[in-house]
Amino acid sequence: MSATDTWLHVKEVWGESSDKEGGAAAAKTTWKPKRLELMAFDGYAAYVGTRSLSARGRWMAGIYKDLDDATFSSFLSTMHRIPDSAIYPLLEEGLTQFDPGSVEGKEEGRYFLKSPSAAEWKGGDDTAVADLFLAEARTHQQFLATPHPHLGAYVGCVVHEGRIVRLAFPRYVESLYERVERMRPGTAAAAEERMGPEERRACMRAVGAAVAHLHRLGYAHNDVSATNIMFDAEGGAVLIDLDSCTPMGEHIKKGGVVGGWRGPMFSGREFKISSVECDEVSLRYIDDWLSGKQK
Repeated sequence: MSATDTWLHVKEVWGESSDKEGGAAAAKTTWKPKRLELMAFDGYAAYVGTRSLSARGRWMAGIYKDLDDATFSSFLSTMHRIPDSAIYPLLEEGLTQFDPGSVEGKEEGRYFLKSPSAAEWKGGDDTAVADLFLAEARTHQQFLATPHPHLGAYVGCVVHEGRIVRLAFPRYVESLYERVERMRPGTAAAAEERMGPEERRACMRAVGAAVAHLHRLGYAHNDVSATNIMFDAEGGAVLIDLDSCTPMGEHIKKGGVVGGWRGPMFSGREFKISSVECDEVSLRYIDDWLSGKQK
């Protein structure tokens, strides 16, 4: 396992457009792709950039980990290098550390190393990404003392030159969204049953138990989604991704959009304050999505 791999993430960014066919009175708002947003990591060096939609023919949305050196370098030459201080927070005393170099052979595939959300950097001296990454490390550290079988486990933070550059977690088999697509191809975006009743109830019970555990500790997850629900090797559902997890009553810095994981055209109610209600509404949305009640 290497925390210094090179990879490129291409994301299709959508925005609202006004369709004025038939005159102003008949205009309606639709969602259309606007541009390609790029994020790349060359080891710990992070880059961001954009490309026009004309590049979609060759570069579809996704993560590219096997680009040849020349192609990768050509991308980096058009992108902006992000200052390390903008996305990597300084290590704090009391945070558990994890050394990727200590894992070899077959053990390498057991861990997932999460990088900060570099694409959310606003430029200049903005350190919001680093602040959020540190907050997530603190949250995971706190929950190490109060684990739950259906709440994602945490291994520790990877440190380079005094800064937290990755967060380490056990690697799970697949997400709920990926499982739906694998078991019933094409249904993830269709208004029909996406998971059988028995499996759906088992999944929702497990995730509900993890959410209730967070609530008892005074926190709300605030980003319960089909992409943040994973399955372990035994088929058990596990809730992951605590970068939106915030003490009850505090302002949410990320997340809070019910159904936002499906894209802006499916986004529902938006919460600004961390709350039980945010999680409960999100759980109902996923349950309805799995049963086919939600388009």
